[in-house]
Amino acid sequence: MMAAATLAAGLSPSTLSPEPTWLNDYATAQTRVAAVRKPMAVFVGSGKDGWGKVVRDGALDPELKKTLAQKFVCVYVDTDTTAGRSLAGAFEVASKGLIISDRVGTSQAFSLSGDLTKDELSRTLAKYGEPDREVRSTESVVREAPVVTRPVVQPVVQYAPVYVPQYAPQYRPVPGYYSSGST
Repeated sequence: MMAAATLAAGLSPSTLSPEPTWLNDYATAQTRVAAVRKPMAVFVGSGKDGWGKVVRDGALDPELKKTLAQKFVCVYVDTDTTAGRSLAGAFEVASKGLIISDRVGTSQAFSLSGDLTKDELSRTLAKYGEPDREVRSTESVVREAPVVTRPVVQPVVQYAPVYVPQYAPQYRPVPGYYSSGST
């Protein structure tokens, strides 16, 4: 009964809790973004609590956690897993980074490959967490170049050119045709 009342009032556990709910399934997060009309904040890191490694000067403080819980659908992509590495590669993010989507989950508003300070994160979350923000392009910040996999290419062996005559000689010596020089 209490749960129905909170849902009817538009409150969800993510808005009541100062801690963000971290999803690890991107498809589920996209569905949730479309339903609640909040931007998605995708933190790329490694290991347990790897989302904190995106912040250069320490873990997420309570104010940042509260902002994430209230204004964003939070996703953690663990690059220690095969699926996490694949998704990070699709986002063109190296070992750590942050991607923020629009409110319907179809466009990227912000893309960071690398880490950032708490102040930078706070400004970024405030900027892209605004309810009336319209996304027209992606703001990209690359501080750590993503690993690019290149296809295996077979080396091309080049040989030195070899002279091959294309025509046979056009003359034939005829016996007895040449004289010895006496008449």
